[in-house]
Amino acid sequence: MELVDLPTPQDPAEWEERFSMLGLGVEAVEREGDDWVFDLETTTNRPDWLGLLGVAREVAAACRGRFRAPEVHLEESDPPAWEVAWVEVAGPGLCHRYVGRVVVDVRVGPSPPWMAERLERCGIRSINNVVDVTNYVMLETGQPLHAFDLDRLAGGGVVVRAARPGEVLVTLDGQERRLHPGALVIADRERVVALGGIMGGLDTEIRPETRRVLLESAWFHPVAVRRTARALGIRTEGSTRHERGGDPERARFAAARAAQLIQQLAGGRVLRGELDVCPDPQPPRRVSLRPARMRRVLGVDVADEEAADILQRLEFQVERGPDRWVVTVPSHRRDVEREEDLIEEVARIYGYDRVPETLPVEVMGVGALAPEVDAERRVRELLLRAGLTEVLTLSLIRADHLERVGIPPDHPLRRAIPLRNPLTQEHTHLRTTLLLSLVDVLRTNRARGNGDVHVFEVGRVFFASEAGWRERKAVGIAQMGRSLRGTWNLPQEAVQASFHGLKGVVEALLEGLHLQGWEIEAEPFPWLHPYRAAALRVNGRRVGWLGELHPEVCDRFDLRGRAYVAELELEPLVEAARAIPQYRPLAYTPAVERDLAVVVDSSVPAGEVVRVVRGVAGGLLEACEPFDVYTGPPVPPGRKSVAVRMRFRDPGRTLQSEEVDRLLERVRGALRDQLAASFR
Repeated sequence: MELVDLPTPQDPAEWEERFSMLGLGVEAVEREGDDWVFDLETTTNRPDWLGLLGVAREVAAACRGRFRAPEVHLEESDPPAWEVAWVEVAGPGLCHRYVGRVVVDVRVGPSPPWMAERLERCGIRSINNVVDVTNYVMLETGQPLHAFDLDRLAGGGVVVRAARPGEVLVTLDGQERRLHPGALVIADRERVVALGGIMGGLDTEIRPETRRVLLESAWFHPVAVRRTARALGIRTEGSTRHERGGDPERARFAAARAAQLIQQLAGGRVLRGELDVCPDPQPPRRVSLRPARMRRVLGVDVADEEAADILQRLEFQVERGPDRWVVTVPSHRRDVEREEDLIEEVARIYGYDRVPETLPVEVMGVGALAPEVDAERRVRELLLRAGLTEVLTLSLIRADHLERVGIPPDHPLRRAIPLRNPLTQEHTHLRTTLLLSLVDVLRTNRARGNGDVHVFEVGRVFFASEAGWRERKAVGIAQMGRSLRGTWNLPQEAVQASFHGLKGVVEALLEGLHLQGWEIEAEPFPWLHPYRAAALRVNGRRVGWLGELHPEVCDRFDLRGRAYVAELELEPLVEAARAIPQYRPLAYTPAVERDLAVVVDSSVPAGEVVRVVRGVAGGLLEACEPFDVYTGPPVPPGRKSVAVRMRFRDPGRTLQSEEVDRLLERVRGALRDQLAASFR
């Protein structure tokens, strides 16, 4: 059957050249007798290329040939089809169009050799003349079809609906499928008989004794087909075409074409009329095109006549105006939605090789990064400078694994968002924290013999709020093993990752962002060591946590040692960061330092001592840092000694010792009053 009036190429290279003009990749071309067999690689947005007619239409347009679709002439008989069978579509979003044809008095048997050979060359096994016709027409038109044994349909018809809880179907491959509620199915009055657009059922298959056939040619909703196919783990030739969307108007032609071939190859009579159900008819899409803009975008002067001819050869209808054209898109081109798509069609057929290579003439502006993007880059740079390696992990997790990292059942981080169609059992929910991902990185490295890991990740986490589910960016850090190598002359404890080392990384990050008003305070978290855990606060708001991973969690993940983790919210850090650091001139007056050993209760953090000192020392206090903590005699039991070093300076003059002594007395008094402190 000749579909295109063109001279047939004798060299495979000619075929490859023709198909490359259209954007079709040719992986193999071979000739078998009078037939050519092509292995074409199509793009996902062109479902019309999944049928021979669609490819032929494109070849004709590209080569200025004439496309000829097969002619269908049916000899119909009484009674009307609607008196013998019925079709119904129940529920929105399942099926846009369902066309049924009824053929009676058929004789099921082997297909003629020419059809069986063509199917086998396309990788489809020949079954019988009726089933082979549905596969043949699918390869020819790109429209999947299915044939039911009408006498095995309870009530003599089918309904397209969603599966109900507990329904089961044995498909043509002999597998029992338990259907999830909402799956796209075809049913009769009593049971499910097929998976819509995917695979038929064993009970209603075409058998040697079949005499009456109900042909199905439908346009099922791509999302409904994709969801059902993924849930059941099935992928067929039909589901591949339905998932990409096709041509709703092609269903009628394909049904008539299949009925004609069944009548020719299996005898029988085609009943008059068709069962055509279209719940939501859609008008043709109309897109405007400005020829002047087309020429500006392409950079080449394509004549109006040539551009209009290209679109008409592709079966677009063109209504030409002086400055703007109105183009009606054919139903098989669902990928054309806007003016740029029409321009691409003109360029594709016109020939990309005819578009000259010229540099664009435009006024270039000075680019700049948004402040939040610049701050995020600085976060990455600062962590890389700290010796960490950036990792990228999946944002999908198993919800029950959150318990393995020590998150309690009632904790907000356990409220993970489930996926409707998870691809694997290991990736069923969106993560609420980077903790699980980073611990998994540590576990994987440890299992492969790498015990020295220092990594970070900037990624998204997902959480619940009063307004619904939201997402935010977070910075995660994970460390274990040695921080330095080649340290034979240093004690092991000095080169191993530690809580204070992790705290130093976080502090370096905060100082590099020039943050003000931050503090790190001891605070317990269930997944961290009870005595080596802290929270980060910026201007009083908690924006993260850090500490040593709980020993029980380390045992569960077989880390065989200590590990240290941190997670910080990125947005608060970015908002508080200073893009340009504040300049301070070098001091030219000397500083006065004083050390003070403060004896307080063992439960009082050293940071609390520093907070009290800073609160009363005034503007002359330049710095205050703890440098020693001691317990034991002569310090009383239940008490500890915290030594702090204070540095005082007046930028305009030299301080006198008497002034500093008065400040120290004020500090001692505040420590006695607020912390019940004594002094050594």
